[in-house]
Amino acid sequence: MKAIPLWVKLLGGIGVVAAACVGLTFVPSGDVAYAPIAPIDLDGKITVAGNPVEPLQGRLYLVGVTERKVNLLERVLLDVGDPAVDFGPAPTGGGTGPRPGDVRSMDEAKQVSAGVAFDLAGKPVTWAGTGATVAMIDPNGPSQGRLQRGDIIVTVNGIGVDTSVDAGRIIHRLAPGSVVKLGVQRAGVASRVQIRTIAPAEVWKGSPRSVIGVELSTIGLQVKLPQDVGIDSGEVVGPSAGLAFSLYLVDALLRNDDLLRGRYVVATGSLAPDGQVLPVGRIRQKALAAQASKRDLFLVPAANAAEAQKAVADTCDGSGCIQVVPVRSVSEAIDKLRLSDAELAAQAPAPAG
Repeated sequence: MKAIPLWVKLLGGIGVVAAACVGLTFVPSGDVAYAPIAPIDLDGKITVAGNPVEPLQGRLYLVGVTERKVNLLERVLLDVGDPAVDFGPAPTGGGTGPRPGDVRSMDEAKQVSAGVAFDLAGKPVTWAGTGATVAMIDPNGPSQGRLQRGDIIVTVNGIGVDTSVDAGRIIHRLAPGSVVKLGVQRAGVASRVQIRTIAPAEVWKGSPRSVIGVELSTIGLQVKLPQDVGIDSGEVVGPSAGLAFSLYLVDALLRNDDLLRGRYVVATGSLAPDGQVLPVGRIRQKALAAQASKRDLFLVPAANAAEAQKAVADTCDGSGCIQVVPVRSVSEAIDKLRLSDAELAAQAPAPAG
């Protein structure tokens, strides 16, 4: 019997592998891949009263993450070849493109960021809505066991409230240890709840005097601005660009104050209408994108700072590292941007182990 040449065997083996790979492209993995987007320069993307605005010096960038379904072959190759990609289960409902909820979140982020910016610039803003609802509860806070997610706050100390801004302003002005009386609607049933306020865990300029350990949102939020604002976010959706939008507008509105000082700044963070910076998802991917871009500063929610710092430290080899700057409010972000590089470095968090 004639022996089969080695090259024929090799070709046959390659053909089997190739066929297997082709087959894997038709097998859904059941996962989506989350990959970082290179920071997006906001210059030319924001207008006030129809006119483009820009910082006096420097550049400000938002950063996002793409999400797409992957087949089994892509799942294997990306898992091995790209450490910046993370995976998660594919959302139910099928379909491609941005989810409606993410688009709505981006639209609201634009409204909130513009409202916060005008507030900080001393220009009148009207916040309106049809109710303040409990979006999140601190499990260790005074509202745990007394309020539930979805509760609608109707009154605070006898004063009617239609927005989270109204409710927050009353609560935040109280002295820690005060008893706040809330009128609450839960599944259509009215009740009254009393909660004793506490001081916030950390205090910064512009921070509230008192909190009750909840995050409130506004049903049907509408923000009336003193001037029309246009924000082109491109294909980026979700709420995490709020901090970047607001800082860009503040810098443009305060024309006698150069916030960026010639620096290239990347920012991520969701905003509450009172200007608090809320944590965001996929911070590792965003930190890796910020580090790869070789920009100067990366402003992140304080709650995400440790993870962002670790991601940067793991990839920058101790040199050329983007500086992670944790912030808890837009006011604090503005204060930190006014510091010199040396002052910021002195405040920098220690690298996570």
